[in-house]
Amino acid sequence: RLSRRGRTIIFSIHQPRYSIFKLFDSLTLLALGKVLYHGPAKQALEYFSSIGYECEPFNNPADFFLDIINGDSTAVAASKEDHRPVDTGKVTEDNVDSSVVDVLHQKYLNSSLYQSTKEALQKVELGRGSRQRLSKQGHEITYANGFLTQLYWVSKRSLKNLIRSPQASIAQIAVTIILALVVGAIFFGVKLDRSGIQNRVGSLFFVTTNQCFSSVSAIELFIRDKKLFV
Repeated sequence: RLSRRGRTIIFSIHQPRYSIFKLFDSLTLLALGKVLYHGPAKQALEYFSSIGYECEPFNNPADFFLDIINGDSTAVAASKEDHRPVDTGKVTEDNVDSSVVDVLHQKYLNSSLYQSTKEALQKVELGRGSRQRLSKQGHEITYANGFLTQLYWVSKRSLKNLIRSPQASIAQIAVTIILALVVGAIFFGVKLDRSGIQNRVGSLFFVTTNQCFSSVSAIELFIRDKKLFV
């Protein structure tokens, strides 16, 4: 329901089963900081089949991709002679992972998928460059929304958190009422003379100091939610 209302949802799935994997639209495979595949998830098996890696029957595609990256020969449609992946050359056991990654990365760079992605990224970079040149003439915008918009949504979120945790609100109200009774009892019946003025100044100073120290508790909330706000 949240995603249909325009929210972006990010979560992690550890080794998804096929019923979950087939829901993916786009798939990106990374290993040792290199892209091994990026494109539609439905075309991933076809792509690896075209470069010599055939998924075994009844094998989970997610596990199949991990096996390829790890150099597992059981997931590879090896050549009939020596059961080695196509065009991998001689590889020692010490650097088998990096060699497999390098081969897969090079095959991806030579594929049509990479060329189409590269062209799309170049169009985005050209458009961004023209917009940046226009913005530098005026002022540089660092946020997608203005200060008032940010203040509105952050305040709305904080208000919802306050309403959804009434225990904290009740505790704050109780502390305020007790403090008011204590201060009221101490400064009750102050007269309208010189000493009365000094007593009123003292009461105002006490209340103001208490309010300042009580607001320090908001720092803990800021520290906890800072990463979320950023």
